[in-house]
Amino acid sequence: MMWLKISLACALLATASVRSDTRTNDAVSLGGTCRPDPDGPLVERSLFAASARSAYVLPFARGVVSLVWRTTSHFARGNGGVGLFAIDFAMPIGTPLVAARAGVVVATRDTFVDGNDHDLEENYVMVRHADGTVARYIHLTQRGVLVVVGDSVRQGQPIARSGNTGQTGGAHLHFDVQRCGPNLPPAYNALPCGMTVPLTFRGAGGNPCGLVPGQRYLRRD
Repeated sequence: MMWLKISLACALLATASVRSDTRTNDAVSLGGTCRPDPDGPLVERSLFAASARSAYVLPFARGVVSLVWRTTSHFARGNGGVGLFAIDFAMPIGTPLVAARAGVVVATRDTFVDGNDHDLEENYVMVRHADGTVARYIHLTQRGVLVVVGDSVRQGQPIARSGNTGQTGGAHLHFDVQRCGPNLPPAYNALPCGMTVPLTFRGAGGNPCGLVPGQRYLRRD
């Protein structure tokens, strides 16, 4: 019963983070709200840290440029909105990925082949941070994991190579940070831990609500 109460509370919190107004699709701030993804809901601007003070760097190597496919359009009321703050980065198979934040590796998998197009058959690395949140790097290439469970990784350290495993629309990195975990398949979105948290990245522009789909981002730092 307690687990049910917590799960329901998390689902309600995710719903409260978005506004029902769908009259505008601006990727800029609209007073106290903004819509970083034109296909996603309005979200509260106050949820996002200023990029200059972010704890995260972009999750790929210096010099790599990546196009953002999706951000808040991952939101779905049917699963409690757990994926609201996930980000999809388009990138060729084999692109070097790094730890966006320091932590300890808590889960890995790299056995599936690229292009399999099977749900729940994707490769990944998951890293737990000091505050208990867990970063997930998903759709990695076969044999593309460079770390093992228990490794301590520093911010910017190479951890994997991107791929196209699992059910995807093309080669990309699915990156998000969940409140706790790791949440392993098939329970990727289990509440309360599965709820994603708002993200900004140092050196990735000044949009008040994080990255914007359709824009390319270069990691410099």
